[in-house]
Amino acid sequence: MKRVLLLVTAIIIAAVTGVSAKGGQTIGQRLGQQDTIVVKMANGAKMVLYLQNIEQLKAFENYSLDSLMRVLNKYVDQVDKMDEANKELKSKETTVTFGRDSDDPEQVTITVQETDQDGKVSKEKHEIRINKKFKIDVEIEEKDGNTRVDVNVPNREERDSIRVHTKKDTYKSTRFNFDVDLGLNNFIEKNDQLVPDLKPMGSRYVSLNSHLNSQIGGRTSPFYLVSGLEFAFNNYMFDRNYVIEEDVNEVTYFRRETEIDYDKSKLTMSSVNVPLMPMLKFKRQNGKDGFKIGAGGFAGYRLGAHAKLKYEEGGKSQKDKIRSSYNLSDFQYGLTGVIGYGNLDLFVKYNMNDLFKDNRGPDVNVISFGFRLLN
Repeated sequence: MKRVLLLVTAIIIAAVTGVSAKGGQTIGQRLGQQDTIVVKMANGAKMVLYLQNIEQLKAFENYSLDSLMRVLNKYVDQVDKMDEANKELKSKETTVTFGRDSDDPEQVTITVQETDQDGKVSKEKHEIRINKKFKIDVEIEEKDGNTRVDVNVPNREERDSIRVHTKKDTYKSTRFNFDVDLGLNNFIEKNDQLVPDLKPMGSRYVSLNSHLNSQIGGRTSPFYLVSGLEFAFNNYMFDRNYVIEEDVNEVTYFRRETEIDYDKSKLTMSSVNVPLMPMLKFKRQNGKDGFKIGAGGFAGYRLGAHAKLKYEEGGKSQKDKIRSSYNLSDFQYGLTGVIGYGNLDLFVKYNMNDLFKDNRGPDVNVISFGFRLLN
């Protein structure tokens, strides 16, 4: 406990005199040039004075070194007494007050709280108050061989925060992130075949992505490799009363219904995909995400499919859900790309495989595009 309180005292002195714990510019240096005087005692002790001008040195004539030593000796005695008392009470909190009474304008109160973990002190919290008007919070944490010291002076126009690490922060070149693609689908016809137009707002594309982002070339490199898993849902809503069906030869085709007016006629397909996309990500001067661009490919497998019809019959709304493969291609592959700035990303995805199996349905491909969210 004595070591802890001595450390707190050193922090107080550093905060008052402007000594930097990281070797950078001190508070005193920001206010003006400083001179340092080191007084060596006969017993090997040293007294260090930080002065901004000669007037401050002359002012020491009004100070009594004997009085200062008596105050320090009184301080050490209080620490020793509190240390012994806490050993008997097994207390993990110590409060030491320096000053004549509660109205002393120079009264200093130091409160130290310790947190044990398996019998070893792992965290210390220090609260230093000077006459209840000036407060300094100090937190010392030891974890996995690392020591972190945070010093914070609340309610000041200029807040100084000092953080010391005995080891460098752990750098992870590969990280997971979850994002969602929301967009629209459209057909790309290869031949002049009977392929219906799609209703834009009903032909939605949704993909739930668990992406693995690997930074290549170190923490400052803008080059990434994106992979992971994507669960995609493609909705194709047909316009002008078209429906999808299979004939007796199990060949899929589109037919325009004339007897029933469908409110909704669509085909839904789900698949799991694995992307592999090189990407460049650049940072802005404030450290936030800037411009990004990536292009690559993907491969996947179809999970399921069904058609859905909605119409009115006899004054009542009817819904038919027909589960079938509709000769959709099982294996999926194609090209994908992303471009964005900050938190706004746009994606495009082109299925190079035919939507239907060879000679089992119309010759058509699919393109999807939209926004990427939660990136």
